[in-house]
Amino acid sequence: MEAFSGVNADLFTHLSHGRLEQYRSDVHALRTKWPSDTWDKEWNGPVSIHQDGSVLAMHLLP
Repeated sequence: MEAFSGVNADLFTHLSHGRLEQYRSDVHALRTKWPSDTWDKEWNGPVSIHQDGSVLAMHLLP
C-alpha cells in the first residue's frame, strides 16, 4: 500500500511560517475551486480532498 498526504504549496508556506490567519483566509477563498470528486478511477483507490486543503490518497501497489 502507498499513502500520500499533501497540501497546496502556498497554504503550506503560510503554515510553516506560522501565518495561521492567512492560511485560514486563503483556504476559505480557495475551497470552492477544489474538485469535489473524492474518487479517481485512474488512481485506483480512494482520494479525499477536504475543505481545509488537506489531501489523502491511497492505493495498492502491484
